[in-house]
Amino acid sequence: MKIVASSMKKLSVSLEPEHVERLDDRQAEGDVSSRSAAVRDILDEYESLRTECEDLRDECDNLRTRLENREDRIDELEGQLARRSQLEEKVEALPDKIRGRERYQERRQRMLDEASLGQRIKWKVTGVPVEESKQERSSQLREG
Repeated sequence: MKIVASSMKKLSVSLEPEHVERLDDRQAEGDVSSRSAAVRDILDEYESLRTECEDLRDECDNLRTRLENREDRIDELEGQLARRSQLEEKVEALPDKIRGRERYQERRQRMLDEASLGQRIKWKVTGVPVEESKQERSSQLREG
């Protein structure tokens, strides 16, 4: 970038000896033609790096937000998985519950089939006296 000398302003700056050496090194490497040009070059680099740093900070903030959103989604999915596991356990236990009820219903139906007409009428009022096994009673207590 070529700057017209008339648009430049003069500035006096006091520098540490090692800073002056760095400016001279830039000039010796052929990157710039003078110490003033080296200072201008450093200021341009600084602005560029500052802009890049701000962009990286924004990107970092965006990535943090995305990470938080993903962690929230993971928590949500883990909760859904836990609920699904509970449902699966209930579904797996269901055949045992159904078998227990079927046995009771089968015994009740057999008693009704074998009973006389008078006995059936009596049971309509009092209920069929079907004995439940201890296992069925404890199973019903756990379910209730």
